[in-house]
Parts: sequence; structure tokens; C-alpha cells
Amino acid sequence: MRSSLHKLVKNIICRSKVIKTTELPSENINLKALLWLFLLTFIWGGNFVATKIALNDMPPFMLAGVRFAIGALVIALWGVISKADLKPHRKEIIPLVIMSILFSAQICTFNLGIKYTLAGRSSIFMSINPIFVAILAHFFIPNDRLNIKKILGLILAFCGMLVVFRDKIGINDSRIIGDVILIVSALIVSIMTIYTKKLVQRINTYKLLLWQMVLGLIPFFVLSFTFEELSQNNITLSLVISIFYQSVIIAGFSFILWTLLLKRYSASKLSVFIFIMPIFGVGLSALMLHDQVTAYIVIGTILVTSGIYLVNKG
Repeated sequence: MRSSLHKLVKNIICRSKVIKTTELPSENINLKALLWLFLLTFIWGGNFVATKIALNDMPPFMLAGVRFAIGALVIALWGVISKADLKPHRKEIIPLVIMSILFSAQICTFNLGIKYTLAGRSSIFMSINPIFVAILAHFFIPNDRLNIKKILGLILAFCGMLVVFRDKIGINDSRIIGDVILIVSALIVSIMTIYTKKLVQRINTYKLLLWQMVLGLIPFFVLSFTFEELSQNNITLSLVISIFYQSVIIAGFSFILWTLLLKRYSASKLSVFIFIMPIFGVGLSALMLHDQVTAYIVIGTILVTSGIYLVNKG
């Protein structure tokens, strides 16, 4: 099983002609990049809530299609303003198609997973992603290897997550399907992270993101028209705000920023910051909704921060 999974990932990541196996840029994260990462994780921290709100008024496949149709327009606009080459060349078509398939699979599993579980639980299962990234980077990025510090850092950070969300870990048979789907989604995100790290060295950021979204729209709308009822769509103010947040802020701005960072910095060292994402959500709840900040939240945050520090020193 393990060997088969390794071969599958290897075929996805390494067989494209546009990718060479030379070492990829993996600089240490500086202060400027650190500040951008904190902004990204803060933005992403709201995605679980925004998706959960939007799913009350729009089914998952249609939501994905609408969200990324708008997101693609935002990225195309950024590309035009930046005078980037957006037309795919012949040798880039296969990698872009592969990326769009991964993209569609990840978004579909993410939306479905959140639909069938709780927002708090979803943040835990999606936070497995940095562990998957570190393992895949060890095998597929020559200068991004696992070592003792990285392993200990990942364990510390994940344990910190479990401490913060300890009350949401309990087994619930009615949520298991959603939980499993989200673990699959986290694995797909990890594969995309490694593949993007390689592709973005040859294909500019705007072209890569634009075409993965444009091609990825096809299965979203096909699945929606096949399995979902139009009567399930209910246009409300909360839906409009949620879609704006998910499409313009996340699919547009944050995806561009993440890909630019991934082009330059270590995939495993960047991904570990994802552990901060749900903690921002807890902090916002405490600030805006006056939720109690418990000792467990403080201890968990310290563990996550210590883990991130160890991974970036590894």
C-alpha cells in the first residue's frame, strides 16, 4: 500500500517534461516572508467558517464552481496588470491539466468534508497537511529533507493543535465520513504543494493558478448539474459575503501570495505555519465573540509556536 502510494505520487510529480530534477530554491524564511505567512494563515483561518456559512445556502459543487469562476477572473486581472504571459505553451498543457485535476479533487473533498463534519473538527484534520508535505518533500525535493528537529517540531505543533481542540476530538459516528474525506483532502493539498513547488519554477504564478482554476471549473459544474438541485441555491447576504471572501480574498489574493512564497522558500518550512491557522480562529472568537481563553489554548499555542521554530531551524 505504502509503495503504491509512493509510486502514484512520483508519477504525478516527476513525470512531467516541464519539470527537471535539479535542486529547487528553498531559502530560509526571513522576517518579511514571516509577516506574509502570518497574514495568510489569518486569512485562511476564516475559510472554514466562510465555507460552512455558504453551504447553508448553496450546495458544495456549485459553491466551488462559483467561488473559483470569480477567483479565476481576479487572477486573470492580476496577470494582465502584471503583464504576465497567460497563454499555456504546448509542453505546459499536461502539467496544467494534472494540476487542475488535483485542484478539483481537493476542493470537492474539502467542501464535502466540511458539509459532513464540524468546522472545529475540520481544522484539525486539515492540519495534518504539513506532516504530509514534510514527508513528500523528503522524497521529492532534494534539499528539503526530514531531520530530527523537523520531526520533533511537527509532532510538537500537531500536539499543540490537539490540546487547543481537545474537546472536538471525540469519536462521533455521524461525523466520521466527513473526517475521512477531509484527511483525503489534506493529502491532496500536500501533493499539490510539492507539485506547485516544482511547476512554479517553469510556469509563472498567474498562468499556473489561472489554468488550474479554469480547467478545474468543468468538473465542479458537471457534478453540480448532475447531483444537485437548483432549488438548493438560496441567494442571501451571508452567502454573497462568504463567496466574496472565498473567491476574491482567498482564491485570488492569498493563492497568488502562497504560490510566490512557495517558489522561493522551503515547502515543509512554509507548510508548518498552517498549524497557526485554526488558532487564529480561536483568537478571533475570543476577541469578537468573547469566548473564554483557557489555559489549554495558551499551552497549545506555545506548543505550536515551539514546533514551528524547530521545523524552521531544522
